[in-house]
Amino acid sequence: MDWYTLLIQKYGYLAIFLGSLVEGEIFLILGGLLARQGLLNLWLVVSLAVVGSFSSHGGFYLLGRWQGQSLVGQFQRLQAGYPRAQALAQRFGPACIFVVQYLYGLRLITSLTLGTLGIPARVFILWQIFSISCWAVGLATAGYLFGKAIEYFITRLEILLSLVLVTAALGIWAYSRLWHWARTKSAPLSPHPPSSLQNPTRNHLHVENSQANSEFPSDHIS
Repeated sequence: MDWYTLLIQKYGYLAIFLGSLVEGEIFLILGGLLARQGLLNLWLVVSLAVVGSFSSHGGFYLLGRWQGQSLVGQFQRLQAGYPRAQALAQRFGPACIFVVQYLYGLRLITSLTLGTLGIPARVFILWQIFSISCWAVGLATAGYLFGKAIEYFITRLEILLSLVLVTAALGIWAYSRLWHWARTKSAPLSPHPPSSLQNPTRNHLHVENSQANSEFPSDHIS
């Protein structure tokens, strides 16, 4: 077993739990991918993400119940997100927990806001468990299926590359054979024209002399 496999199996679950304390999308998707590879258990990944996310949301809810507006006034970052979270809470009520679960950067401040507004703990817990469970199952499953799609694509890509290479090799071989056949069938042209075409005047005089000799044989002249 490779060292990175042991490292993932030893610390992978811890990384998913710690990542889900803050936001956790990337960790859940990677957890699904690793589960597809057989390095992690998919349902254990989902369970740890639910526990981690619920722990952080519940902690901010309790801070809101305990300190309320005074805590918001002490931190500038909380002051920036509090009006948006308060507007969502006033519009959707406890159902805003499900809405903000899919909005990056608003989960913790919304939990704090619900605590300051005095939402009952039982209602908060039920909505949190439902929302986080849907979120964790959806993202982890997406990562798992995405890993399967990658494997399918890589397999098909290998087949496609093999076909392309074979086709290219056959094309090169056919072209070389055709070129060789064309060279052997074509006769080479002489760089110089025939002697009869080099000096047509001389050739004409030679014909006239031959005719004259045939008309006057040498015996008659003598």
